[in-house]
Amino acid sequence: MKRSLTTNQQIAVNLSASFVTYLVTFSISFFLSPYIVRTVGVDAYGFVGLANNFISYVSLITIALNALAGRFITVHIYKDDIKTANKFYTSVFYANLFLGVVMLVVELFLWIFLEKLINIPDNLYWDVKILFASLFINSIVGTIGSVFGVAAFATNKLYLNSIRNIESSIARAIVLVIAYMLLAPNVYYLGVTSLLMTVYCTAYNIYYIKKLTPYLHLDRKLFDIKAVKELVFSGVWNLINRLGQILLDGLDLLLSNLFIDAVSMGILSVSKTIPSVITSIIGALVSAFSPNYTILYAQEKWDELVASVKQSMKIMGLISNIPIIVLIACGEKFYMLWQPTQDAHQLYVLSLLAIACLIISGGINCIYNIFTVVNKLKLNALVVVGSGLLNTLVVFILLKTTNLGIYAIAGTSTVISIIRNLAFTAPYGAKCLKLKWYALYPDIIRPLIYVIISAVPCYYINTKLPDGSWIALILLGIIVVSISFIVGFYIILNKNERQLVIDIVNNRVIKRIRKK
Repeated sequence: MKRSLTTNQQIAVNLSASFVTYLVTFSISFFLSPYIVRTVGVDAYGFVGLANNFISYVSLITIALNALAGRFITVHIYKDDIKTANKFYTSVFYANLFLGVVMLVVELFLWIFLEKLINIPDNLYWDVKILFASLFINSIVGTIGSVFGVAAFATNKLYLNSIRNIESSIARAIVLVIAYMLLAPNVYYLGVTSLLMTVYCTAYNIYYIKKLTPYLHLDRKLFDIKAVKELVFSGVWNLINRLGQILLDGLDLLLSNLFIDAVSMGILSVSKTIPSVITSIIGALVSAFSPNYTILYAQEKWDELVASVKQSMKIMGLISNIPIIVLIACGEKFYMLWQPTQDAHQLYVLSLLAIACLIISGGINCIYNIFTVVNKLKLNALVVVGSGLLNTLVVFILLKTTNLGIYAIAGTSTVISIIRNLAFTAPYGAKCLKLKWYALYPDIIRPLIYVIISAVPCYYINTKLPDGSWIALILLGIIVVSISFIVGFYIILNKNERQLVIDIVNNRVIKRIRKK
């Protein structure tokens, strides 16, 4: 007889898979980014990030509908109301189909007039146009197929999505290397391969719907405009929240392109490569806890929900800060070797400015999931938009009145995000969990202390080791990871949480699954 996994074991499985995805994604970015920068040029590479920013602007129209779709469907499944779950499932799919058509019209307009909206060097004109076209199509496919991802979420098996992401990332890397070796160097290969990845993952999500949640099915008769309205009215605050995030850090490359130049945009884009990888993986790791939050909320197990949130904050405070400590200690030497054609010190400083807020927000990201689970998004969204508007205003002022340039763009959003998280997110998150307003601060401050204690000796060790070779850098990295893991392991976690991390690191739970 197959035994079901405990909640902690299931979380460990999801986190283990997400962590492996992190390693694979980081490794691919590590090897491919400098190769692509050398091949197509730093100015061309900058348009990849800019294109993704444009997509994030257009995708705002989908967020209100899709932000809470998984939450509503999962809650009704665990309340044994399958008919209502199917009503939301069907309604979301057909509404997304309509939104896909709207996105096609908007993105076609942007594509036609692209050269009037941004500065495109003449020698990159068609390369950039094809890049934007492929990424625009990718966003439409992703939107239409997004609801199929609910199967892994509702069954708390997000590790399945991680496995598919690993496979598609490796395949994408192989295709890119072959393309750049055998064909003329073009930046649009990045967009085309992203589209292929999305198609692959969407196809598997459809398969998981049939395998994991056979009771979910599309039926046009179940389409209900009231269900769409309920999702939109609840999710509109996620839309506003996303708008605030764009104002905080989604306009940086566009501002660099318009107010400085394409080269500065490229430099900023390269400097954000590692921080962006770390940020996206933190998001993936945090999402591993979200299904359990939603299930506990649907089952009205409030004490267990609070315990789960505090545990996940501690674990994320450890896991998310290890790569940050490595970047602090090894960053400049790393950029000297990784991007030898660029100014290593400049890239190092820009990366630290971009990543500083993650020291405390690794754990705080868990709280953002709680806003969604308990459906209390309004106040947080308004605060994020307010901080985003403030960020844009301050950046404009600094660009006009100082010579800080891209340093102003990179640093302002970090400072404002730190203030917002400490002054609002932590106390409001505690309120949503029915705790004292200060209850979550220990789990936020502890990672900061951990980073300081770990980074100082690691940086000192860095000054004593030789420069100029990957072997020396790898040795330094191993030392830094070992020190930071050991320090964090005993400063942040209790005994049960340490055991969960051990399961994550050695994949013990995944091994158990494979034996079954």
